[in-house]
Amino acid sequence: MAGLEEHILTFIRHFLSSVGYPGIFVLMAIEGFGIPIPSELTMPFSGFLASSAPGAGKFVLPAVIIIGAAGEVAGGIVAYAVGYYGGRPALERYGHLVLLSPEELERGETWFSRYGDWIVLVTRLLPAIRSFIALPAGVVRMPFWRFLLYGAIGSAIWCTALALIGHALGQNWQNVSTGLRKYDVVIVVVVVALLAFALYKRLTAGRTVAGREQPRTSE
Repeated sequence: MAGLEEHILTFIRHFLSSVGYPGIFVLMAIEGFGIPIPSELTMPFSGFLASSAPGAGKFVLPAVIIIGAAGEVAGGIVAYAVGYYGGRPALERYGHLVLLSPEELERGETWFSRYGDWIVLVTRLLPAIRSFIALPAGVVRMPFWRFLLYGAIGSAIWCTALALIGHALGQNWQNVSTGLRKYDVVIVVVVVALLAFALYKRLTAGRTVAGREQPRTSE
């Protein structure tokens, strides 16, 4: 495991062991805002702490899932509000805090303008890019209740899956993070390719319709 992730893992383990349920909420809220404290570590370890494995038994699994999802939704709402009321300047000012480059900000705005609803749901289910979705959603002023609904569904599915796997694996819960991170680059490439293809199809379809609607010149 890389040095930085090892330090993050150590912090998460001590933090959750010391603080308990509020620690799950805080860590997931931080990720929901866009600061990459990986849920791939937080939720599996929380699931492990809800198991009967040696050194566990601190949490109850349903509470872990509910609190984790609620924390991520809460963090997402804050980021959405920053984007909604701060607009594009908010992205330019705070984007670097969540590791978003100017090019990614511009691309994100374009994606949201065209595919806002399902982008929130799909990206909340994907490692690597799931943390960065709420701020651009606010900037493009995606309707709040739709953002909340899709974000909550995605977060609930994600937190449930990770907590259940960590609970089942017991002391081998770290394998969840290791396994998921192998596919980070692949996931990003696939998502970008799918979005590019969808945009291409949309543009070509628009050109076809426009060509059909052009009036014929009189002979």
